[in-house]
Parts: sequence; structure tokens; C-alpha cells
Amino acid sequence: MFSNAPLDLDRLRRSLAVRLSLWFALLFTAGFTAIFALLYWTLARSLDTRDAEALQLRLQQYADIYAASGLDGLRERVGEDSQAPHVRSLFIRIVGPTGNAVWGKIPPDWIAADVQRIEVPSGWVERRIYNLRVPRDEEQDLTVVSRSLVDGLLLQVGRSTDSRAVVLAPLRHTFLWIGGGVMAAGFAAGLVTALRATRPLRDVVATARRIIATGALDARVPAPKRDDDVAELVRAFNTVLDQNAGLLRAMREALDNVAHDLRTPLTRLRGTAELALQATDGGGAQNEALAECVEQTDDVLRLLRAVMEISEAEGGMLKLQKSGCDLSDLARNAAELYAEVAEAKPVALSIDVAGAVPIPADATRLRQAIANLVDNAVKYTPVGGRVTLRVRAVGDDAVLSVSDTGPGVPESEQPRVWERLYRGDASRSQRGLGLGLSLVRVIVEAHGGRVTVRNAPEGGAVFEMHLPLA
Repeated sequence: MFSNAPLDLDRLRRSLAVRLSLWFALLFTAGFTAIFALLYWTLARSLDTRDAEALQLRLQQYADIYAASGLDGLRERVGEDSQAPHVRSLFIRIVGPTGNAVWGKIPPDWIAADVQRIEVPSGWVERRIYNLRVPRDEEQDLTVVSRSLVDGLLLQVGRSTDSRAVVLAPLRHTFLWIGGGVMAAGFAAGLVTALRATRPLRDVVATARRIIATGALDARVPAPKRDDDVAELVRAFNTVLDQNAGLLRAMREALDNVAHDLRTPLTRLRGTAELALQATDGGGAQNEALAECVEQTDDVLRLLRAVMEISEAEGGMLKLQKSGCDLSDLARNAAELYAEVAEAKPVALSIDVAGAVPIPADATRLRQAIANLVDNAVKYTPVGGRVTLRVRAVGDDAVLSVSDTGPGVPESEQPRVWERLYRGDASRSQRGLGLGLSLVRVIVEAHGGRVTVRNAPEGGAVFEMHLPLA
């Protein structure tokens, strides 16, 4: 049921919905137990009061009969009443001043007969012995009321409490079964209620994880149906996301505007430096400074050009001249272009293609994207490493992968390598602008495809381009 049991158990332990449902079940059970205890105590007290009142009434009647007719009259009346079940179970006796029993009537179920074998000169005989067994266990006891008679004797009338136990015992058993069901029902009801109440919180967590994993800043939490504290939290969270998205959009627009405005003065600066370089004769520090100025100006112009192309692609305005082309040929061209660069490092650069893979694409733009991937792989592969280009048709997609034996890309940085101007910790020591992979992403997405990055099991990174087949 669970793909990762320890992780799922830990999530259940930390789940707010589970904790709320447990508290709900415990409170529900505590309330139910308190109500049952009150009802049980009230019923037991009512039974005790009823038995005591019945015994007092019976004691008064027998005391009056004894006063009027003596012991014989009482014995005769008790004999007549013993035909009724409620009197047959009574214990009645008269006690003298010294504590000796003058007369008594014992319920039939209190007397048990035991057979005993006795040895006599002629052999063995059996005799029946009658033992008095007064109920004295945890479920039944005696309720006895007493009254002094006119001649100084003491009349006692009692009854065992087994009738009360017969009534209360099933009630306790019923409570155990119903209590278990109530606790289970309380937990289930609490879990359903808690899950519904915390659904917006789970949506907030899911949206935050989606933004962290994919960088989708347009993701928003669905608005809850109820207007409560959780809904207010969701609205505040969405407002923060809107403000962050607006801030990033403004930063990108500012960067695009700066890139656009700087192209003209930088082009003029480069032209001026070239004219000055041509006008001077010979070498010297001045010529070196002018040449360095031209080179640095070219780097900045490439940066600005890449920024503007990315902005055009993100805005859906990148112009593509699509035509039928072969992805395998584009991969071969990139491998030939970087063959000398890889050999000079040295890094082994190989290509593995499975025949023609036709796609509708802008060959110039796509060649630029593939070249950026190969350049990135060669740059971060150590000396003696290997870079491999593979082209395959997988289903409806044409897949080009560039794998290397370099340090790979940490999982925490994989979603961000496609952002413009982002450079990971491992890439800061290398020369670059942080725009190559961003340009790859926008070019591939402009063709209706997608790009991915992962680490190979044997080490190194694998960058893949998925494009629709012709």
C-alpha cells in the first residue's frame, strides 16, 4: 500500500488531520464514558433505593404481624408469602439479645446438599449433608434491614443483590461493545472532518512544492469554498505569490530594457575600438588594450543578444523558420563542430544515432541549442572523460540526449539550471554567462518540446531534448 513505509508512517505521525481525529475520538469517547457512568450510577442507585424500600415495607408488615400474632403468626404468614417468587428469595430471621438465632427462613437456593461417605463396622454408608452458602461474591451481596420487636428481639429481612447484578451486567457488556464502536466511529468521523478542514493546507503545501520543483511561479492555491481562517491563509499565500511573480516580472522587464538599451552604445564602443586599432601601427600596450576592449565588448553583446532572445521566446515572439530536417544530422554537425575542442582538452566525444529522425524545426535555432548542450558537457567533463550524443525516436517524440562523465547536477539544483543567469556552485569556477541552458530551454519549448536533466547511475549528467516527430 505504501511505497516507503517509514516515510509514510512518519508523515502519518506528523499529519495534522490524524492528530485532530485522534483528539476528536478521545474527547468523544471520554464524553460517552462520562454519560454512561452517570446513567449506570443512577440506575444502580435507583435499584438500591427500590430494594431498600421494598425490604422496609416487608419488614414493617412482618413486625406488625409479630406484634399481633407472635412467632407462630409470623411463621404462618411467611409460609403463605413464600409461594411468591419475590418473597421466596428473602432471608428472614429473628435474633435474640445474645446474638443467637431464634427463628429463621433461608432462601432455597442458599442451601446445597453434599454427599459424604462414612465408614461403619459393616462397611460404608452415604449421608447427605446440607450446607448453607450465603452469596458473597463480587456481583452480589446482601441488603439487610432490621427492626426491634416488642419483646426485645431483633427482626431482620434481607435479600441478595443478584437481581441488580442481572440487570447491570449486560449493561456493562453492552457498553464495552458500543464504546469500541463509538471510538472507531469517532475516529472515522474526526478523520473525515479533519481531512476536509485541512485540505486547503495540503493544497498550500502542494503548490509550494510544485513551485520549488518546477519553478512554476504561476501556480496558485485553489480558493476554499468556506470563508474561514484557513481561507484567509490561502488568500494571503496567493497574494504573496502574486506579488513575487509581479516583482520577478518587473525585474525581467527591467533586464530586457537594459539589454535593449545597451546594445547600441556597446556596438558603437566596439566600432570605435576597432577603428582605433586599425589606425595605430605596430603592437604595444595600447593595441592590446584595444583588442581586449573589442573582445570584452563582443562577450557583453552576446550576453545581451541571448537575454533578448530568451525574452522573445518567453513572450512567444521568437521567430522560427521551420522546415523538415533530420535531428541526427544536426547532432552530427554539433559533434564535428566541437571535435577539436574536445580533443584539445582531451575528452572523448562520440555520437550514437539510430538512422534518420525527421522533425519540423528551425535548423539554425535547434543547432544553436544542441551546440550549447555539447559545449556545456565538454566544459564540465574532466580530462580523460567522455561525452556522448544519442538520437532516438521514442513513441511520438524525437529524443536527443547529451551525457557526460562529469560531476553531475545536484538534485536541488536541477529545476533551476534552466533559469537565466543561474550558475550552480560547481559551475562558478568555469567561464560562462549562465544563459546557455536557458536558451536551450526556450528554443526547445518554442518548438513544442521539453528539456530534462538527470544524473546517470554511473555518474555524470544526462540532458535530454524531447521534440515532436514529423
